[in-house]
Amino acid sequence: MSSTSWAQDLVIESWRKDDEIFWEKVLIPAFERKHPGIRLSFRGEEPLSYDALLDARLTTRRAGDLIFCRPFDGHVRMRSKGHLLPLNEQELRNFNPKARQAWTSDDGKTTFCLPVAYVMHGLFYNKKIFKDLNLQPPVTVDELLLLLKRIGAAGNITPLALGTADMWESTQVVFTGMGPNFWGGEKGRQDLIKRTAKFTDRGFVKAWEMMAKLKPHMHSKQNSLSNSDIQQMFATGLAGIYPSGSWDIDYLRNTSFIHHKPIDMGVFKPPVEKAGQTCHISIHPDFGIGVNKNSPNPEAALKFIAWLGSAEFAQLLTDTLVGFFSLSNHPVKVRDPLSQEMLKWRQECRETIRLNSHKINRVWPSMEEELWYANVKVINQEISPDQAARHIQDVHEKNSYLP
Repeated sequence: MSSTSWAQDLVIESWRKDDEIFWEKVLIPAFERKHPGIRLSFRGEEPLSYDALLDARLTTRRAGDLIFCRPFDGHVRMRSKGHLLPLNEQELRNFNPKARQAWTSDDGKTTFCLPVAYVMHGLFYNKKIFKDLNLQPPVTVDELLLLLKRIGAAGNITPLALGTADMWESTQVVFTGMGPNFWGGEKGRQDLIKRTAKFTDRGFVKAWEMMAKLKPHMHSKQNSLSNSDIQQMFATGLAGIYPSGSWDIDYLRNTSFIHHKPIDMGVFKPPVEKAGQTCHISIHPDFGIGVNKNSPNPEAALKFIAWLGSAEFAQLLTDTLVGFFSLSNHPVKVRDPLSQEMLKWRQECRETIRLNSHKINRVWPSMEEELWYANVKVINQEISPDQAARHIQDVHEKNSYLP
């Protein structure tokens, strides 16, 4: 009997569809070489469709064996429905409590997904455009706005690569990526959870005021431009600055080469309100991987989980998925220069997570959805920062999970 006739087949569910080739060509083969009796396939969904489609498959017991888990409140639904196999201390031994937190129950006792990778927020810029216009990366928001104005005055180049057709970027990149410098980072987030702060407080309103000033620097058709359109625009040299995160590094480089317009990118951290102010950066636990409790091959799935916790995988992940940083305790070497630059910020700034990721999102309609709505409206100058603040605070007050 051939080895392939008795191999256990595992399916990995993921919203990281763009990374499918890396898993299939590098990461999965590395595991299979050590476990010839197990075969894996990667099933990637579009990010915005993933949660609903996965929930339907889990409910009808048609889901894959291994599940990409969103962090914090993003995986609570799967956890509460009993879809995920709890992991034990042996499987989690290479991950400290902070790394585990995004996939651990509120009481801190049970972790349901192995922590895999985090990403960082920042603003990419076209070095050639900056050199041609004699520009330097900004430190403050006023410097950023002046810089965008100078790029726009030069003509033919969109200063700020940002669209609102997909909606999520306004929240997950601009509001939660740049906003912490206005509301005091992690303290501001914790104060919202404790209800000692409100979204109508001055720091949060200032973040919306900053966003309301961006529209003049965006493409005239930004309402109809998706994130994919915006990525293409920046990667082909048609925009000066692209607010995004480390997860986009490889995609931008590859897109620029496909179009035969290799781009020389730089990156700068979210600007502060005033010079000399303490900077805050968003460190986002991007994904963990858990085991479907109804998998017909739980032992094989747990072997994969064990491999994900190894030093081999930590380094392979770092080398393969550029801009995704390992959450394990294993020492790894980061070779990519843009990734190295972003990692330096962890020594220079205080850290927080995306504002509504943990507990703040546990309201209906979800805070995530309401922020998408409000933030797009603010950027499009259809509602004022004060109106956005009052609306979001009204949503926040309905959250029964908070004191």
